Amino acid sequence: MHLIIHMGFHKTGTTWLQHLLNLNHEALVARGIWYEPKDGYPAHHQEAWRLLRGDMGPIAELADHAQAAGCTTILLSSEDLEGVVVNRQIALDIEQAARNAGVETVTWHVTLREPGAYFASLYAQLQHHIYADPLEMFFEVIRKGVLFRPEPLPGQDGTPYWFYCFDYAPLLQAFAADGHRVMLHDYEDCDPFPAWRMIDGLGALDALTIQPDPSGRNSRLDDAAVAAGYRKRMLHALGSEADYGRISDIVDRHVEIGFDSVDRLAEIVGERFVESYRTLVQPSG
Repeated sequence: MHLIIHMGFHKTGTTWLQHLLNLNHEALVARGIWYEPKDGYPAHHQEAWRLLRGDMGPIAELADHAQAAGCTTILLSSEDLEGVVVNRQIALDIEQAARNAGVETVTWHVTLREPGAYFASLYAQLQHHIYADPLEMFFEVIRKGVLFRPEPLPGQDGTPYWFYCFDYAPLLQAFAADGHRVMLHDYEDCDPFPAWRMIDGLGALDALTIQPDPSGRNSRLDDAAVAAGYRKRMLHALGSEADYGRISDIVDRHVEIGFDSVDRLAEIVGERFVESYRTLVQPSG
């Protein structure tokens, strides 16, 4: 049995691909590929969050389900597994759990996006959730080459952290040096979709005949959606219309500053880390 782990990265078309794989679950099973089906959101985030918390149970569970269906390949997909690039013991534990479950090979698939474009798209997503101050985010990325958000959903049975990588080369080279089998994809190589070569390598590209609705794409949010999400979450945290009214002008100014600054900040991020990106993938065209 083989385990394919699609670990994102974030903002590289992962949501659409997960919808595509989930919709074509039966066709993939017919090719010997087990993509754990989901009734709601199609990603394997719940499994990933358990793994990130040190619970390796999902690996044996997936192996059992795959074996029961007569499949010889397991495909696990969650961009929240981007975090194992730095939390490398978790990756080693995943591979050991896979061996214990009878898996012969584990391959990690990573899709990389130009760092400036990644920053801009991620900023919109995080600001929608209230987790992105533009200069704070920029400072951490420039200083460390990564962005880390611990306990983004405190008190819930969710992910222990969000992690985003921008200085790709040193982190992925160190990850591979631990003995992991890593396959890299360029986000620009997106016809028919990013990371399509992962599916083609399994001989199953032609099995994906049911296409997701366009709403299945978690594209960069427009300014109106970002602002609405920010205001909604701030109001929910305060729990008081009156208290929100006291700071609504500050909230509006903060949101506007983000809109006005993100492109300039993203340009610098792109310039700072473009060689790290190009070291690993060939420029498109």
